Amino acid sequence: MCDFEEFVFTCSHSIIRLKSYCHFARNDPHHQCFGVKKLRNVWDQTTECEKCRERHANQWNSQAQGYGYGGYGFQGGHSSS
Repeated sequence: MCDFEEFVFTCSHSIIRLKSYCHFARNDPHHQCFGVKKLRNVWDQTTECEKCRERHANQWNSQAQGYGYGGYGFQGGHSSS
């Protein structure tokens, strides 16, 4: 039985990772396991998954550029006459 663990993020996405190979998979040249896959741990995370964080960062950057805060200098405000 190969052991797996699951990480559950606040965005409702989850990642399942291999924790350890079983005896048969360790000895197989391609690490194939034909037995039961056992979920050993489920870890609740306090953040969003990396893809959601990147998507939100990209959305924020595109909105900031639309408002003039995207590294191009502040657009607007008071003009000196």
